[in-house]
Amino acid sequence: MCNLKTLSLLKLGVMTLFCLVATSCTKDTIVNGYLPPLPIPDGVSVTYGDTLSYQLPEEYSADDISLEITVDHPGQQVDKDHSLLDLVKQSIKFDREHSRMFIYSGKLYPNNTFSSEFQNTIPENYPIIITSKTENGLKGFSKKINLVVNPAQLYLKNEPNATVLLTPYCLYNDPQNTFDLVVDNFNMEGAIFQFDPSYGNKDQHVNIVNNQIVVSDKAGDPNKKKEWVYTLRPILFKNGYKLAERDLKLSILPEPKLFYGIYYQDFDLTIIYNRFVIPLGNSFKSDAPVVNPGRFKGKFSIKAITLNDNGFNDSNAIFSIDETSGIIQVKKNSSLNEGTYKLIIESKSPDGVMLSTDFNLVMQILSDN
Repeated sequence: MCNLKTLSLLKLGVMTLFCLVATSCTKDTIVNGYLPPLPIPDGVSVTYGDTLSYQLPEEYSADDISLEITVDHPGQQVDKDHSLLDLVKQSIKFDREHSRMFIYSGKLYPNNTFSSEFQNTIPENYPIIITSKTENGLKGFSKKINLVVNPAQLYLKNEPNATVLLTPYCLYNDPQNTFDLVVDNFNMEGAIFQFDPSYGNKDQHVNIVNNQIVVSDKAGDPNKKKEWVYTLRPILFKNGYKLAERDLKLSILPEPKLFYGIYYQDFDLTIIYNRFVIPLGNSFKSDAPVVNPGRFKGKFSIKAITLNDNGFNDSNAIFSIDETSGIIQVKKNSSLNEGTYKLIIESKSPDGVMLSTDFNLVMQILSDN
């Protein structure tokens, strides 16, 4: 059992050790401590127009910490009002209150783009150097970030956004023959859309007006009886720099199209699937049909059914169609006979245009061999 004197000495030793440790930690923090590093990768890639946000350590909310931004070749003149350093400084903002850093890529230009207006090429990346300065005893740092700004994504409003190729459709003499060009997260002030003059088969009948592709009533086939395709490349410019571009094939049709099959937008390829062989009595479900232009998609119905080109009365309601999607279904049954069942499918668009196509099911007794 410890006596009172031993306990007192033990208590004194623990207090002395605690004081030594506390003194050592304080000294190490002040003399050898560094401000926590910025949690930003050395290489950063972003799509033009997008904003990057980084949560910083809480130490960055202190009033006695400042960040200095510079770049390699800071004096390189980029446009009429900005050097390379000016652009970078206006694109990076530090929110001290919430200890966050933002990079606004829409205030820069995509890398590796050339401006014929200013005879200048944006470097392959933005070599940004961020230096911290402190007055609280912590050591600052210098960090280099290679920022790459990729061109923006250009697409057409209310049109499917294919991976590679845009393929809008319109009709001859249609008052709605315009297509809105859209770039996400972008302020159009000072920017302009133009067609690439060295690409495609455009003529004076297809033009860009502000941010719209406008198809005149003189475009395409003079007799307005044949499908006509324009290959085009709209480009978005600002101060001569290319911000976004996209290839597209604009098709002008004599009338809307309705078919069962697959349409590969990226390749502008159509494969018709409107004839299937199924075991007699089995159930079946089709894929949804394709309607071009898409705004003509309406309510679907089965207008008529024939068996081997003769009238057929579906009294048992074995055949059905979803009026919204156009998907055809056949119930499992024991009442149908072998043969080719042709379904005439109709779709009435919201503005009253009636489209029609056929779908064929060949029902056979299939042997096991």
